[in-house]
Amino acid sequence: MAKVLLCIGCDDYQSLKKLTGAERDAISIHTALCTGPLSSIQPADTYLLKSPARHDLDATLLQIQDRYDEIESFTLFFAGHGGEANDSYFLCLSDTRGDRLSTTGFALSRLFEYFNELKAAHCNVIIDACHAGGMVSNLGILLKPEVIGKAKTFGVSFFVSSAADQYAGETRRGGHGTLALLKVLDGEIDTGSRARMLDLVDMGRPAAQYVAEQTQGRQMPSVWGVNLYGHMPLFSNPHAADNPASSLLGLTGILPTSLAGQAISSHSAELYTLMFAPEHELTPDKLFPVLIRFVDRLAEIPNSTGVFIGGIWQSLEKSTGRHANSFSRVELSATCVALLLQSSHKDNTARDCIEGLAHEIVRDVERLLCAIVQGLHENPGSLCCHGIPDLFYLPQRISRILGWAGAAMHLARELGIREAGLREALEQLSVLLMEHYASTCAGMSEDEAPYWAAFLTSIKADDLNGLGELVVSMLINALVEHDGRLARPLLPAEDVYAYLKARADKDSAALSTLSNSPSETLALVLLISGRHSLEEELDYNLASLDHAHLNIFIPQSYLDFGVSFVPNGINHVFQIGQKVWTVADVVQRWEAVCKPQMDSDPSLRDPATRIGAICASLLFPNRVPWFLLSEQ
Repeated sequence: MAKVLLCIGCDDYQSLKKLTGAERDAISIHTALCTGPLSSIQPADTYLLKSPARHDLDATLLQIQDRYDEIESFTLFFAGHGGEANDSYFLCLSDTRGDRLSTTGFALSRLFEYFNELKAAHCNVIIDACHAGGMVSNLGILLKPEVIGKAKTFGVSFFVSSAADQYAGETRRGGHGTLALLKVLDGEIDTGSRARMLDLVDMGRPAAQYVAEQTQGRQMPSVWGVNLYGHMPLFSNPHAADNPASSLLGLTGILPTSLAGQAISSHSAELYTLMFAPEHELTPDKLFPVLIRFVDRLAEIPNSTGVFIGGIWQSLEKSTGRHANSFSRVELSATCVALLLQSSHKDNTARDCIEGLAHEIVRDVERLLCAIVQGLHENPGSLCCHGIPDLFYLPQRISRILGWAGAAMHLARELGIREAGLREALEQLSVLLMEHYASTCAGMSEDEAPYWAAFLTSIKADDLNGLGELVVSMLINALVEHDGRLARPLLPAEDVYAYLKARADKDSAALSTLSNSPSETLALVLLISGRHSLEEELDYNLASLDHAHLNIFIPQSYLDFGVSFVPNGINHVFQIGQKVWTVADVVQRWEAVCKPQMDSDPSLRDPATRIGAICASLLFPNRVPWFLLSEQ
């Protein structure tokens, strides 16, 4: 299928102020996208309109409709005047009148109707015009099924050169937005990607940043995209390199006419709901139920799930930068990895996508650890941000930070990449935690168990100034003091005060209704205490834990670890005082029963499975990656 390009530049206006550089911009983009050595659009599939009237644009779009049955991608570039009227955005053509914009301009919604009829898998819209950002606020209207069509839904990407209340500035060489895009195409601006091909979002982000910097914020471009059918390349990357970290970005798009494309487009309304959701709603618990249904529909279609999830990740990851949760991008990447876990053993694109996302997680965690260290240097109390509720939430916040750090260390080893930066950031963080948070870093909730499993298995006993020993000691103390009971996973906020009061009062009856039994944290402590020479201390205190239950859940296959409810597996439940009198008793049962079960699971021999299971365990509070202990 063809890639089609339509470039429009409008200088010569009958009623509006004439321009001098719009046609030049259209010619420059047309030349770069179809005649350059890195272009992917054939000159025969391109159209260039200079100062057209509205009927000229209609005629060209009808001509394209008649010529092509289906189009892989349709790219529209427009430079000229633009404006809003009656809650819609209009392109101003040569015969457009400012006082009659609704009837003489070319409505963006009409453009979308043409897109739908063209049966394009993906549409790229580049607008270098004043107030162009105003159309982004209307995307919800433009993308309604009655506008774009339920059965022929397409992916769409936008680059608009100015905000709704801004003018699109020009220089002697062209518009700021156009020049920035041309710098990306020439390689003068590096996108940071090393993939073989770039899409409009890849190119638009650094171009937008460049324009904002050059104009000191007077012109702020917007970049937005929904990749329903995976990565839709527009231009070869001048900085391409053979880097496995870019495997996610180099995937081929899913054709809408294929079986996978039909499975996606027939339920696309669910995806658009995600794309327009506020940032605070793009959490793993909201994303997973929607996306898992698409993964299930694609499960039997070869090499489709990785392409689909890769496209979704690219569509959503830019929203994470506006999220109050600084780990939101890490959690998005981990969610996508968990979604691909079941497909990883039979779908090469899923494996490639998992590997690419794992690289993203490692890089993001290292960056976040450095930011946390800097924040603690500036304000030692920066991890305490909620007052009294932090009595409950602060230990869990610290466990999550260290848990993701440990996970990133494990992922770096699975990928065979250097972990020196991560280790250095963790070393610096450990000094600050030991100094300012030594008494509050662990032992509040069962939610902490998978995080501590990831962290404690990623370090050696004498690493990080003894932080591992401190954590294990605090967990032992909390369990012994409270009869082996920590708060149950996902304890509702309204129950937090009652739980804290029950702990303070040592009210066993009240604690039992708000805590978890059997405890996986207790199992973790018993199994890992020997690494820190704490087994004798724990043996001495086991009498205080008489009758306490501990549990080790091991799935039949770790390929199932990424679903919300793991269907098959064994709960290994032990009770202190019933054949368990010492730490050695639990270790013996672990060696005799639990490790052989994991050793017999062939899925664990695959790095993609281990990566996926680690990510899943940090997203769901009800599972621990016990295989990490088995590898010690």
